[in-house]
Amino acid sequence: MQPGEVIVVRLKDGPALGRYSATPTQDRQGSRAERIRVAIGRNREAQLPADRLVMSTGLVPSNDQEVEQLRQQAEDLSTQIDLSEVWELAREDAGPVSIDDLADLYWGGSSNLPRKVAIVFHAARETLYFEEVDGGYQARTVESVNEILERRQRESKNSADAAALVEDLSHGRLPELVTGHQQALLGHLRGFAVHGDDYNRGAVATGLLKELDPGSRDLQRLGFDVLVKVGVFSEDEPLELERADIPVEFPEEVVSEANGIDPEAALAEPGRRDLQDVPTITIDEEKTADRDDALSIEIESDGSYRVGIHIADAGALVPPRGAIDTEADRRMSTIYLPELRLPMVPPGVSEGKGSLSAGQPRAALSVIAHISGSGDVLDWEVLPSVIRSQAALSYENAEAAAADPGRPWHEIVLALSKVADALRVKRDAAGAVTIDRPEMAMDLTPDGVEVRIVTRTVARRMVAEFMILCNTLLAEFCKRESLPAAYRSQPTPELGDDVLGLPEGPFSWFLTMRRLLPAELSTSPGPHGSLGVPAYLQATAPIRRYPDMVMQRQISRFLASGRPFYSEEEVASVAQRADVQLREIAGIEEARKRHWFLKYLRQELARTTEGRDRGLFEAVVLDRRPRRPALLELAGYPFRIRAELPDAIGPGESVVVKLHGVDLWHRVAQFVHVPFEPATEVDST
Repeated sequence: MQPGEVIVVRLKDGPALGRYSATPTQDRQGSRAERIRVAIGRNREAQLPADRLVMSTGLVPSNDQEVEQLRQQAEDLSTQIDLSEVWELAREDAGPVSIDDLADLYWGGSSNLPRKVAIVFHAARETLYFEEVDGGYQARTVESVNEILERRQRESKNSADAAALVEDLSHGRLPELVTGHQQALLGHLRGFAVHGDDYNRGAVATGLLKELDPGSRDLQRLGFDVLVKVGVFSEDEPLELERADIPVEFPEEVVSEANGIDPEAALAEPGRRDLQDVPTITIDEEKTADRDDALSIEIESDGSYRVGIHIADAGALVPPRGAIDTEADRRMSTIYLPELRLPMVPPGVSEGKGSLSAGQPRAALSVIAHISGSGDVLDWEVLPSVIRSQAALSYENAEAAAADPGRPWHEIVLALSKVADALRVKRDAAGAVTIDRPEMAMDLTPDGVEVRIVTRTVARRMVAEFMILCNTLLAEFCKRESLPAAYRSQPTPELGDDVLGLPEGPFSWFLTMRRLLPAELSTSPGPHGSLGVPAYLQATAPIRRYPDMVMQRQISRFLASGRPFYSEEEVASVAQRADVQLREIAGIEEARKRHWFLKYLRQELARTTEGRDRGLFEAVVLDRRPRRPALLELAGYPFRIRAELPDAIGPGESVVVKLHGVDLWHRVAQFVHVPFEPATEVDST
């Protein structure tokens, strides 16, 4: 090649004309370098690997205009070329054909330089019939050509389907008949709307969304909004479940095993004590169907009490390491959301065969404690049992029964309440920290969202107290018998007078919770400072929490055989996995409650009338930090917000804030501080 000669080189964007600038240089070792220097256009020079050279033309032009003229002639000719007939001839030969041969075959022996360059341009861009190989161009086989044609037809149809889908989505509808490719694209849109940049096919979704709205700055939110408009999602879609890969339905083998469980087999196990004649009740939420704990009490002649805390023996009902057990291990807990409940085990077990339903004999693990009137536990035992609940009370029913001598179960509930109070006094004296912060419950109705404030009533405190006692005694049992167990311990919090002297309310609860140290999970027992007990584990919710089922099965099998069922390593493994998963589940439950409360706020804002401004709320300042909005809690709702406040307002003070808007996607409500006016109606429900 001569310096300045026109050559055809292969660039990233395809073939191009360039002018050869220099001969190959030598590297430091003296061997010839496999690179050539090429001038491309007027102001660009590149060093390319030698194998990028496609063709030497022999032309050394006097100016750049000649090069451009050659390029234009070749480009014009290349668009008119059809190599199908040449391919029919060339595919009969086994070897590749050169550029000159291919040009001669196509142009009938009358090829010239522009025509040869045109062949190179065309063959590089249209690879249906020939593929470039060392030594020229190899004709493809008939099968290969047919495969390429089929792929192109499929790609063309897919492209048309994608364009039609974008058109329909832009009008807020789905195609009347969704094709397979469109269904796949909708799946990618769904995946991106759920997982955002973590979705591995997000580029497909973002490409579609940019066509729908080129100016969008939040494509994930756009994807969600688009799918809401066409009915793929609802505005209230619980995306958190999909992000966490939490299944809604049970696998077929799990349902099948649940259907085959015979509760009579557990009842007939030897060694179970028959406690069916002992008056026993359950106390739960009004709509609870999975009842896993029951209480009984007998008053002794000396004024002491014999309290029974009975836990559904799910460990005996569910086959160890079977389909249900494996699925429960994977799910780890029942999930309670305002819009639905996802049980850990199939409803046939959690609400049927395993639930301590009134009137039904049920296998249980019972802790029977002899307790003095002052709350001292005089003696206790753990035993497998058969119980029969006589009544399923709601917390409200139990509250009313304790207060009204004329109501059924008055004496039982009142006696349980007295014992629970005495037990709580004992724990308080041992340093227990009680935070009676109310909770919110959401009721979803056809008219919108209703919010109930759930406070720690006498009945709720009573049930909680007996669950603490049960878990404490079971921890003592495992400790005494050297049973591998997952204990929860926590250092005793140090609450100074600045906290203890505060009136009960959002600010004192906030400061108290901030001073609680994290609970630790271990196979070695230790004190639980905030509960005020010497050792603690969790085993009172076996049909709702998998670690509880494991611990209950561990204790039940030991009672039956004198040997542990799980090793220390197995217990630790479940406990460690549960610690992570239960935190994640709690986060999901909290996020869904937040969503629905924000929707309630938006609903209330929409109902604001000129005569009654329901956008005003009283709030308590919890924390103030430089260069960021203050943290507040609404006085009427256990819900925390952020808002800008004047510098003079400090933590613990009450303020009035006004709701300006709600962003459901980002889970935030916009509040601004307003000066308090005595005549202003403020929501402090």
